[in-house]
This record gives sequence, C-alpha cells and structure tokens, in this order.
Amino acid sequence: MLSFLASSLLAISIICSVDPGLAGPLDALSWARMDNINLPWLPYENMTRCYGELGCLNITKEWYHLIFRPFNVFPLPRSVINTRFILYTEKNPTDGQLLQAEAKDTLVKSHFNPDWATKFIIHGFIDTPLSNWVSEMRDELITRGGLNVIVVDWAGGSLPLYTQATANTRLVGLEIAYLIRKLQEYRGLQPEDVHLIGHSLGAHTAAYAGERIPGLGRITGLDPAEPYFQGMGPIVRLDPTDATLVDVIHTDGRSVFRLEIPGYGMSHACGHLDFYPNNGKEQPGCALSQEGAATIPLTLIKDGIEEASRVLLACNHIRAIKLFIDSINGKCPYVAHRCPSYQHFLSGNCFKCTSGNCALMGYHASLPITTARQNVSENDVISGSSSVPVAPQPGKYFLATGRDFPFCQRHYRFTVELAKPKVAEPWVQGHLTAGIFSERGALRNIDLTPKGTARLEHGTTYQVVVTNPHDLGDRIRKVELAWTHDMNVLEPTTLCLFWCNSHLYVKSIQVETMQMPSREKRNIEYPNKLCAPKREYADIASRGSYSFYDNCKR
Repeated sequence: MLSFLASSLLAISIICSVDPGLAGPLDALSWARMDNINLPWLPYENMTRCYGELGCLNITKEWYHLIFRPFNVFPLPRSVINTRFILYTEKNPTDGQLLQAEAKDTLVKSHFNPDWATKFIIHGFIDTPLSNWVSEMRDELITRGGLNVIVVDWAGGSLPLYTQATANTRLVGLEIAYLIRKLQEYRGLQPEDVHLIGHSLGAHTAAYAGERIPGLGRITGLDPAEPYFQGMGPIVRLDPTDATLVDVIHTDGRSVFRLEIPGYGMSHACGHLDFYPNNGKEQPGCALSQEGAATIPLTLIKDGIEEASRVLLACNHIRAIKLFIDSINGKCPYVAHRCPSYQHFLSGNCFKCTSGNCALMGYHASLPITTARQNVSENDVISGSSSVPVAPQPGKYFLATGRDFPFCQRHYRFTVELAKPKVAEPWVQGHLTAGIFSERGALRNIDLTPKGTARLEHGTTYQVVVTNPHDLGDRIRKVELAWTHDMNVLEPTTLCLFWCNSHLYVKSIQVETMQMPSREKRNIEYPNKLCAPKREYADIASRGSYSFYDNCKR
C-alpha cells in the first residue's frame, strides 16, 4: 500500500506540472511522446513478454493512468513466484495433493473427480495458503461434498511491493488457466464446472485466468482490490466478461476521493451481481472504537497474532471472506435486494422478491435471468407456484448483516401509518422502538430509528427496514411500540415545551418479513397489519408505549 500511495503522489505532481493546453491525464502517453520524453513508468512502445505454453503478457497504454495506475512492471520469474496448486477432496480433506500442469502423472493419479464441480481458492496480497481463512473455506467446501477444491499458492509473488504484486497476478492467472486446460485434456474437466474464488488481488487474478478460458463457469470476487484497479478499463480488472457468472461481494469500498478513510476494496460494480452488505463500506463491529477494538485481545488469544492483525488493520476487507464462508453451509440465507442505493433499501423501497429482484449473496448466488426464464409470471414468483425459478437480474444488491458470527440477519420492514387528529402537531421528532411477538417467540427493543431520531409527519407513513438474527415467521400477533420525543437545542424547530403536543398518533403498523419466494405454495396467508384495539388510532405520549394486535377489521 505504501508503494501505491507514493506512486499516486508522484502522479499528482506530474499532473500539476502539465500545461493546461496539452492533453489531460488520460492522454499522458500522447503528451509524453509529443515532447519526446521517455518517462520510465510509461512504455515507449508496446512491450511483450512470453512464458512458453502459458501465453504472453503485454504492457500497452490501456494499462496506464496517471492517478489510478501510474506504474507497471512485468511479473517476477515463474521460479520466484512459484505458483503451486494443492488439491483437496473428500478422500483427502486435509492432506493436499500437489498438482503440476507440466507433470501429467500428478493430474492423472490424483483424487481429482471430473464429475464434480471444481473450486479454486485464490489468496491476495501479503497472504498465503496458511492463512486461517483459506483452511476454513476449504473445510466448508469439503463438508458440502462432491467438490474438487484446489488452493492456489502464489505466496512467492504476493509480498511487497504492492506494484510488483499486482503485476505478478497476471502471471498467476496464466498459471491457473494453463492448469485448467491440462485438466481438460487429461481428466475431462469442463470449464463450466470451474468456480474461481478470489480475495482482494486474488479476485483480479481469477479474472486474468477467466479471460483465457472460454466458457468458464463462475468467478466470485471477494472485495476485489481497489489500488491500481478501480477506475481502470475491463482489460485490467475483474469484469463480467471473465466468466459466465461473475458475482462480487464489496465490503471495504471507502474512497479517498470521497474524503473517506480509504479502504482496500473496490466500490465500483464489476460483476453481473454486485453485493453491497451494509453499503459495502463500514462493516458492523469493524470500527476502531471501544466496541470494535474490544474484540482484538480475544482474537489474539483464540486465533493468534495473524488473525488479530487482520481484525485491527483489514477487518472490513476480510469481512467478504467471512460472509462467503458462512454462506456455504449456513442455514440462514443471505437474501439481498436489487436497489438504486443502500438508503433506498433501508427505507423499504426495495423489499419484495419479484421479477428477479432478489439474489442470494455468497456461495448460492445464481445465474442472471435467461430468455427462457423471463416468461415466468410475477404471480408465480410471489406465490412460489412456478416450477422454474426466476434467477436474479444483473445489478447492485444490498442487504444488512450483523457484527458477529453468525453474520446473517433476518430483515423486517416496518410500515407505521400515522394518524392526523386535530390535536396533533404537523410533525414530531424522536425515537421509536418496538417489540415483536409471534407464535415462534418475541424480539424486544428493536430500534426503528437507526439514525438516532426521525422526523415523523402525522397523516403519512414511516417505513424502515431493520434486522435481527432471529426468524419469527410470518404470523406476527402483537407489536409494542415505544415513543420518545426528542428536543435538540441546536435545532429550534424540534423544541416542544409548554405550547406544543409531543404525542405520536399511530393508526396501524405493518410488519413484513423479507424472504425468498418459496418453491411450495403456502396454505395460509396471515395478515401482517396490526391495529390499536377498539380505537381508530393510538395516542402515545413521549416515553410511553402502546400495543397493537393483528385484529384489524377487514
């Protein structure tokens, strides 16, 4: 990362010295050649280096940008990077077998099964196959059964400097593609059965392999690395053309250009399905506050200094890994919704699973909609009566997760219908909390104003999405709503003393559980609207509460 920051500062100084009348930053090559200047970080002409049967790599003007990618070098020699492939299957779940593309016997005599899907695990910068997460993901995949799991070891090329490591990923991508071709030749592997799973630089490494293998089944990018990739063209980074399905989980997409503390991951969409848990930036439990830092000593004792360092320095960046691992065999589905923004999602504007607007984040992400599936009606999707499920449409998907394992959360949409009696103020500001009671149990102290306070206008509806790890089912019997009026001395419009009414007037509450459409039609549809018993509306004084029941008159 230090090399990236240094090169960026140098690039900025170059931009400042350019005559405004000349070409802009994107035309840096033309500018340099116009003045016949041979800058060391810009190629004087196209450069190519070949690696035998692996193929060739070149450095052209598409690989340069004075801000995003000012430096480019060729990879280190193959012998230095020393890319290794270790195979694990049900027959050898912990004792890996070394696969060598140039040694046929290692492929033929291995436990590789061409009838199974093949999963590659590709680590990132300053990482190795010995990292805890690699073995955790491998074990979860083996537990799932019927899989060839191949761990890619490129530790010899993942070390600093970062600029060199980014270049090394291109050669590692060639190595992966070469092994896949040899497995096709010797063991009958089908490219559509191959799934490359890469974290950080490993995500772009998977892209370089995918572009060399026509018909590659799937690439999962776990928080693809931002420095030297974001802002660049598809030839440089992961993009949807690299596999039949490219799904991406963004968890550390903070940008220095938005005056944020920069993250390690990309924020730009780069797949068919781009998932943004918690808006893809700050993950719950990762803030270096008293709450977030408190987990570091426990992690140090439990998992060692390596994992504690990850929690301290790259908690957001590695959260994508943890979410994916949890999704492999977890019982709670990571349901995400296609939405214009995270704010729209939290407001409950993208809640229904209709027309392919739902997707499962992680291991079970499915293919984009095909022409054959577009004929399924919306009613079939909602009721679950169709025998052909509608796959999600390409786009950005949002969801919320928890701060601790298990991270998966149930999403509940609250719609509070506010009454407007003559005595009510046009609007009030304050806090709302709720308790939900169903036949499966109860949830208490649910915060309905996650931003601290909310401005509630009488006569309108207030809608919010909240999360909880517990599933209360579809039949909500009672909701207890608690209201606290808030007065902010810095905002005179919120002051409410002797001359105003701080009460909140609520007509009804609707609670909906977000879930994927079932393949089986439900026998009973329960009402999810709750009302004040025997009253047109509830009058809730500040610091008071009221109970709503599912006995609204139809």
